[in-house]
Amino acid sequence: MQELLYTLWDLGLQVGHSLRSLEDCVAMARTDFPSRTSMQEARLIDGDRKLFTRFRRVLRDNVYRHDFGEFLAMTLAEREQRYRKFGGSPYIGEPNVKESAGGLRDMHTAMWLGSAKFGTRTLRELADHGLITPREQAGADAALTFLWRIRNELHFFSGHKNDVLTRDLQPRIAKNLGYENEGDTLGVERFMRDYYLHARAIHRISRRLIARCQETLSRRGSAERRQRQQALADGLVFFDGRLHLADRDSTALRTDPVRIMKVFWHLHRLGCELSLDLERAIEDSLDVVDAAFRAAPAVRDLFLDICRSWGRVAFTLSEMHELGLLGRYLPEFGALTCLVQYDVYHKFSADQHSLLAVEHLEALAPGQSSESEGAAQVFNEVEKPELLMLGMLLHDIGKAKGHGHVAKGIPLVQALTRRIGLPPGDADRVEFLVAHHLTMSHIAQRRDIDDPRTVADFAATVADTERLRMLYLLTYADMRAVGPGVLTGWQAAVLYELYRRTLARLTGGREDKPNRTQLVERLREVVKGEIGLQAVKAHVAMVPDRYVTNTSVQRMAEHLRLIARLDSEPVATELFHHADLGSSDLVVVTRDVPGLFALIAGTLAALGVNIISAQIATRADGIAIDTFQVNDPAGEAVTSAARFRRVLDALRAVLVREQTVEALLERRQRAGRDAVADFARPKVSIDNRLSDDFTVVEVKCPDRLGLLYLITRTLSAQGLDIASGRIATEIDQALDTFYVRDHAGHKLDEPAATELRDALEHALMQPI
Repeated sequence: MQELLYTLWDLGLQVGHSLRSLEDCVAMARTDFPSRTSMQEARLIDGDRKLFTRFRRVLRDNVYRHDFGEFLAMTLAEREQRYRKFGGSPYIGEPNVKESAGGLRDMHTAMWLGSAKFGTRTLRELADHGLITPREQAGADAALTFLWRIRNELHFFSGHKNDVLTRDLQPRIAKNLGYENEGDTLGVERFMRDYYLHARAIHRISRRLIARCQETLSRRGSAERRQRQQALADGLVFFDGRLHLADRDSTALRTDPVRIMKVFWHLHRLGCELSLDLERAIEDSLDVVDAAFRAAPAVRDLFLDICRSWGRVAFTLSEMHELGLLGRYLPEFGALTCLVQYDVYHKFSADQHSLLAVEHLEALAPGQSSESEGAAQVFNEVEKPELLMLGMLLHDIGKAKGHGHVAKGIPLVQALTRRIGLPPGDADRVEFLVAHHLTMSHIAQRRDIDDPRTVADFAATVADTERLRMLYLLTYADMRAVGPGVLTGWQAAVLYELYRRTLARLTGGREDKPNRTQLVERLREVVKGEIGLQAVKAHVAMVPDRYVTNTSVQRMAEHLRLIARLDSEPVATELFHHADLGSSDLVVVTRDVPGLFALIAGTLAALGVNIISAQIATRADGIAIDTFQVNDPAGEAVTSAARFRRVLDALRAVLVREQTVEALLERRQRAGRDAVADFARPKVSIDNRLSDDFTVVEVKCPDRLGLLYLITRTLSAQGLDIASGRIATEIDQALDTFYVRDHAGHKLDEPAATELRDALEHALMQPI
């Protein structure tokens, strides 16, 4: 055996080994979990069959029959630890096909317990003992075969043991297994959808088998508890914290299909779980969920009542989805089941994203979370929360039809609301949410909400306060559900501010422009003893209306202090950190020069600081007051004093012409800190309708080092003043928006717009 073992090792195989007596085996099985499970799975390859039979009998009689309760607890603890390390959901983006939830180890765990408790060693034996159904056996066989093939492919491609289905390997394995691109659908997306469907099957079957093992421990006394059961209507009883069929007869669900929805209504109301027999009875009865069921008012009312009573809506809908009822009742949602969008932006399959969004929405209920006080306050004012919940669940149904999911989702939701018989007013609100579920996030991230036209146009779109409240909450939850960190604190604050300003407009509470005389008095009180009255009056008189409207008195006072420093230094800067928003405000005060925005943007890029947004104000005497919302590439506030000292030193050197932006960017490129530039043709949009006072310029192109510098340098070269900017990046695409006008204060006419578009397209196809 020693010679054989060394030979196998020399061949590069990972082979565990041991030499034990029967007494050693019993001792190890009692104390070492991996050794016990290995011995449970032992198979005779060669040798003394009588000894092997004795080995199995000794373990069964001395270990398995005596400590099943402890073994069950140990197994479940190991599973929880494994889930924490490798992922507790079958739907994670890069699953470990062995260790993640829904992986091979889930089935191993269930089979170990089945073997210890019932003496079964195969899926067929489990089915013969009635522990799993024939349908579950077939599903488990197919799922295991699929996962084994994937695991082999992972090992082949990696050249070594590797169980993680990483994003770079997913397309290669998909192609190897015959998944080709078809139309708008990528082969890798269909491959990952099949993976999730099979992982879900393994996760469900293993969970049920483990639950069956747990039932054997609690069976003593269950007859007494059943005597104390709570009889419910609809052929159901409640005991042991679960819903059960009253007479174990599943035909009641088939003869009265409405009872299937009533099961989940009771589940939601009681806050309990379903028994295994009831779960299987529901699965066996799904074929009665037909057109009549979907159109039944009684079913609709039960479903909407579940959506109305917040607290466990996400749990109840997830249970309905896992058992197949949700997709049967709402086929438009069923088409999203395990639907994968293969990009970095989407972390979850379409169905799981929608259910997670429901969970985030529900977390805003009173007492659930203090994460967003603003959103939670709005939550309390929603008139019909069930319509918001339905819109949240259905907002992405167009994705089943391919790209352009918003437009494709509108006819789907219209057909759905007609089919279930929603009143016209209610249907209109749900349809509005589906049609506009991206509108508010688009405006908050790509438009200047300080521009009155932005708020006016958005108010015209939502039309009434109830639709505004619902759309705000849906947008908030939708962005959070995309993935961790997608909704930053800064974005949440901008989103709420857009909601607040739009609500004021819809309710007639338009904010008047501050009276400059009164502003002088308020500002003088704040800076008394620091800044003279004449300087205060001059400042208020020389700044533009936009600055007066959108700048607080406290921030104006800081600006005055910075302006006073210009007497002794060419550039004055100040930082205001907002750790809760994940950003900082960088204020730069200096005498205006052509291309000032571009110089600042280029310097910050070269020093690894992201610009999220910018507001530009220039006094009549040529003093520029530029405010930039910035963070680091990881989306966190830049709070390192040493780092910002380097940034500010570089900025001063550039503005006094001691250093060039090009040199700084070249130095960063030489350091290899950024990917090679992609000079793909940009998409440039120039629009005079989005603002009353400015031309709005949008640029979409692959992101790269110095991109913002190139854009703003080109705008400056065209003789344009930038009033504000919104800088966004989605995956590797930059989406930058600027509000500009010429030096005379006018919007761009058609010839100037054409010239600008050509200049931007040419500049962005060149290196810096």
